[in-house]
Amino acid sequence: MSRSRTTFLTFLNKGVLSLINFINSVLTARYFQAVRVDRLEFQFTSSISNTGMTFLGGYNGYISYALARRPEDAVRTVQMGNLFLFLASLLIWLVTLGLRVALGPAFHAWMWAGVAMPFCFMVNYATRLLQGMNEISWLNRLNMAQPLVFLLLYLPLFLAGRVPLAQRLPVTYAAWTLSFVAAAAGGLWIGYRTIRRNAVWQWRFWREQWRGILGYGQWLSISNLVNYANYRMDFWLVAAFIPGNRAADYTIAVVASEVLLNISQSITSVVYTRMSAASRREAVAITEVSTRQALLSSALVAVLMYIVFPWLIPAAFGRAWAGALPPFYVLLPGLVFKAASQVLLQFYTNQLGRPQTTIVMNGSSAVINAILCCILLPTIGMMGGAIASTGSYVLSFFGYVWWFCRGNQVGPSGLLRIRASDFEPYRVVLNDFFGFGRRR
Repeated sequence: MSRSRTTFLTFLNKGVLSLINFINSVLTARYFQAVRVDRLEFQFTSSISNTGMTFLGGYNGYISYALARRPEDAVRTVQMGNLFLFLASLLIWLVTLGLRVALGPAFHAWMWAGVAMPFCFMVNYATRLLQGMNEISWLNRLNMAQPLVFLLLYLPLFLAGRVPLAQRLPVTYAAWTLSFVAAAAGGLWIGYRTIRRNAVWQWRFWREQWRGILGYGQWLSISNLVNYANYRMDFWLVAAFIPGNRAADYTIAVVASEVLLNISQSITSVVYTRMSAASRREAVAITEVSTRQALLSSALVAVLMYIVFPWLIPAAFGRAWAGALPPFYVLLPGLVFKAASQVLLQFYTNQLGRPQTTIVMNGSSAVINAILCCILLPTIGMMGGAIASTGSYVLSFFGYVWWFCRGNQVGPSGLLRIRASDFEPYRVVLNDFFGFGRRR
């Protein structure tokens, strides 16, 4: 299958995934319409779980990196990864249990995050196995599993409408956790079968792989955590500065606007193995093309979203959530540059194996975001978070471009100037799938 076709199929998959996530967000928003602060708590719990999974996912990052670089050591790499996965999950559950006993009901949101986090970690581990083996089709399916299972579990509860208001949040947490359990079980089974090696499912300690997980993984974990903090900084500070009922509107704006990030994830999924295995010169060329594609694709989708979402958000979520529209308008441009930044930063982690560089880059962006939020939120309210987020993403992207060009002795036009050839994959895809643009 051609790369253009693979990228297009991955893009379609991300589009469907975004649609499912959007529907799930609509259902939870309408379910909590009478108690809007519960919607904020659920989003906060999800961000806690994702924060922990993002940190632990850095150690999983070594698994995909090693599988792509040294496929002959696949069995040892995965066996060591299995052992690390089990020990980390067990530790999280024990800590969660201890804090629940010590803190009681005050630990409610954090408790659900702690219960679900290991299953999130398992799903992430399975995706890393598939990514390292360059199994993009299976990777696309697995990425869709958790939100799809949540939709199948949650939709009947929503349609029935008989759950008392006080029980809706616990029921939502239960469906959310079970969706990760199902995705983790299915993902691990698929991941092990894809590797096609005996005993790959076993747990075993291997010194070299353990050093790799700690050495490469610890820096990538910090990098991932800083990147996620940069991404969620505005949401966390809005929740801290703005009253709960009003801050709940911001969660809808965030969910609606982050559809754009799936663009960059489509591209990074397709080029991951090529980036990891290529020479530095080849990786620079791949990064330039992929960054331009991310800018072009995400900008086109942003224009479409500006046209569709102003009526879609009130129609889908209800007029009670119309306050999400102003921050949504401001967040979109920033996420165009955030999508391209995700592609650009992959060069340092997957090609050079230097996640320390991305820590500095994302850390600088997070600091800018936090400073702008602390200045703007008290003065202009919720819109300040959106302005801070977009401002930090735009400034950071051009800083990343400067750093990339300086380190590789190339000009910025390779990353920024859209060429006629950048439209060629679209023509090829239209030709392959729909018969458009055929040359006679």
